[in-house]
Parts: sequence; C-alpha cells; structure tokens
Amino acid sequence: MAARRAPGEKTGTTMGNAIDRTLGEPFSQELETRSGMKLDLRPVTVSDGPALADLFHRMDVEDLRFRFLTGLSVVKPHQIASMIEVDHRQAEHLLAFDHASGALAGSVMLVADKGLEIAEVAVVVADEFRGKGIGWTLLRHAADLARERGLKTLRSIESRANHDALEVERTLGFRARAYDGDPTLVLVEAEFN
Repeated sequence: MAARRAPGEKTGTTMGNAIDRTLGEPFSQELETRSGMKLDLRPVTVSDGPALADLFHRMDVEDLRFRFLTGLSVVKPHQIASMIEVDHRQAEHLLAFDHASGALAGSVMLVADKGLEIAEVAVVVADEFRGKGIGWTLLRHAADLARERGLKTLRSIESRANHDALEVERTLGFRARAYDGDPTLVLVEAEFN
C-alpha cells in the first residue's frame, strides 16, 4: 500500500529514502483550470460506477469513439467495472467534479507498465464542461504525477481526427508520430528526464 501524503505534500519518499513508485493518489485535492473553474479531484471508488456510466452517457458518439478508438456508442457495465477496479499502484483513475455543482465533469486514467517506466493516459471531459480547460488541466496533472513518480514516458493513442486533444497535448509538450499499423491513429508522447 502506498504511503499517505497530506494535501500539498511532495512525493519523494515512503520509508527512509525509497522512492514512492506508485501512481496512487490517496487523497482528494482541488485543481483550478486556466478559465478559473475549480475541480475537486479524487481517486475512483467502487461506488462511482453510476456516476462514471452517466459521464459516458452524457458524451456524444464522436467523443466516445475518440476515447475508446472504436465505434462504441454505449459504454458497457464490464467496461465501467474495469475503470473502477484499478490497483492504485500501476493504474490510477481520478475523477474531476465541478466544485460549484458537484457534477462529474471529467476523468483522467493512467495505466503504467510493470516497471513504472511508461504510462498510457486517457482523459475524458463531459460535453457540457468542454471549453473550460478541464482536459488541459487533467492532462497536465497526469504529466506532473508521472514525472513526480519517476516515469520516463507518458503516452496517448489518438485518432488523427481528434484535433482538440492533439492540440491540448501539443501545448503541454507532447510530440506526435505515426502509430504503427493504423494510419488513422497517432501516438502522442511526453518524455521526462
């Protein structure tokens, strides 16, 4: 189990000088978007299934296609379950709630390899909250978390047609390249020292 940190406390050590090598975020925190919107961010729990299902239900079909890279029009219960049953070590799923209304506005999910060297990230923003900087804020938080935990690479696989996501990733320093085997996709990566 990961060592608990107080809000605002920097990660670095658990016991002695051992580096905390987990993606876990054991506490809630507040983030502010570039537009000034306040988000309450916390790790997903098993009771979040209905809220997560509702978030995906509120998304249009194109955004679902961009998130899952398929023709999916409805997110199935087993898919919701897999997004909730994360180990909070190699995988973390954080939910972002609008501070003003309490509505689930978005989520960011990170899944790392066993060596915690490379992680894939996926960000979702509910349609009614788009254009408020939530995607940018969640991706920046994911990049900060990955860098803080000592990962070397954060990556995302995007549809070439997902111009909004590609622009957000570009502004945060991610670089895009062709995705082997599928000309409709792009591999977007940020490298950390």
